[in-house]
Amino acid sequence: MFKVTIFYPVKENDWFDMEYYLQKHVPLSRSVFGKSLKGLAIEEAYNDEKNETYQYLYKVIGHLFFEKVEDFYLNFLPNEELLRKDSENYTNVDPILQICRVIVCDHYE
Repeated sequence: MFKVTIFYPVKENDWFDMEYYLQKHVPLSRSVFGKSLKGLAIEEAYNDEKNETYQYLYKVIGHLFFEKVEDFYLNFLPNEELLRKDSENYTNVDPILQICRVIVCDHYE
C-alpha cells in the first residue's frame, strides 16, 4: 500500500478554509481518484488552552491511500492543474507532497 501525504505548512498570513476543503475539494479529489483511492484521512492541528504555546509545523495534513503508487500517478497527473487551481479556493499556502510505501498499518478500536 502507498500513502500520499499533502502537508499544508504554517506560514505568516496563511489562511485555510476547512469548510470549503471538506465540502468541495475532498469530494473533487474522490471523483478524480475514483475506486483507486482506498482511503483518506484529514488532520488539523489542534490548539487548546493547555497547548497554546506549541508551534505546529503544519496547519492541515491530508493522507490518500492507494494499493499501487501507479494508481495515484495515473489519476493525479492528468488532473494536477484542476486540483492545484481548486486549492486557491481554500488556502494561500503551497502544499508539500510526500509519497511513502506503507510498511505497517494497524487500526485499533
